[in-house]
Amino acid sequence: MLRAQLRRITLPKPSCIFGACPPKRRPTLWALTATATIFLGCATYDVYQDVKAAKRKGFFRSGSVPSYEDLENAKTHNNPLRSPFRSSSSSSSHPLSRWFPIGQLSEILSGFNSAQKVMLGFSALNIGLVGANYVAPAAFLQHFGHVPCLNRNYTLLTSMFGHSGTWHVAMNTFVLVQFATDVAESRVFKGNGSHFAAFYLSAGIFSSLGSQFATMLPTRTYKYNRFVPNLGASGVISASSWVTLDPNGKIGFLFLPGSFPADSFLMALVIIETLGLFFGTPLFNFGHGAHLSGYAIGAAYVYYDGRKRLWLPARRVAFGTMKTLKMV
Repeated sequence: MLRAQLRRITLPKPSCIFGACPPKRRPTLWALTATATIFLGCATYDVYQDVKAAKRKGFFRSGSVPSYEDLENAKTHNNPLRSPFRSSSSSSSHPLSRWFPIGQLSEILSGFNSAQKVMLGFSALNIGLVGANYVAPAAFLQHFGHVPCLNRNYTLLTSMFGHSGTWHVAMNTFVLVQFATDVAESRVFKGNGSHFAAFYLSAGIFSSLGSQFATMLPTRTYKYNRFVPNLGASGVISASSWVTLDPNGKIGFLFLPGSFPADSFLMALVIIETLGLFFGTPLFNFGHGAHLSGYAIGAAYVYYDGRKRLWLPARRVAFGTMKTLKMV
């Protein structure tokens, strides 16, 4: 079975094997296109959900939404013409549903906001895909490992869900779940699952792209790193850590006494990652390029207010498109 899987792997071109620089233009264009598609897709879904929620409140009885501003107002106000005795369409489900797995899962997740649910969903996907690594390792690395010198642009996206083993996915999932509440309730996402999904996927793509560009730097192992598959969600986790940064907050560690200022700790991590990128890390092969790219993405998204400059304009574009197509 393993031999058959190895035959299906596309070998790199000879020029790449002998040290040619990894591609730059095509992966960058692919990353920009994929990110724009992801943001617009998530924004469209978010607008659609807002329209459904507004109609459940009793707004827009004519069936169409006059403008985007009206939709925003409907999100924050209750319809005064709606009877307080009118039952909501999102009323409680049938009592017997709690005895089925889907009903039990719904009850468990009922206390989480949409951003936390999305984060838990991504964590579950990461854990589930570890099994594929053990069942078909060659095929798994081909589709979920991003090799910088190969022309597989789609692995910029899929590699964030791939992990090398149980220990790798356990550590990333543990850290991701620890950040879940802070990320969901941060001023950037405000509990919006669609916004967080767009950021998560986009940050993963660009952290993988940053890892590819890092193999072009004159580091000790840059030629070797061009052929090493990059896997894991650590780049996204690095970006999320900057999103949740509280200048007055502190970070504590398991098995270590005391705590450290959050901003000082993250700056120390940036220095350590930079040293590791150029001089290497003994006994370990960390994705320093992906980590540094994640820190930069998260810091830029917070500093330049990605919610105001990217997410809200994407919602407006999505609403305008849906309005033109008479979907709202």
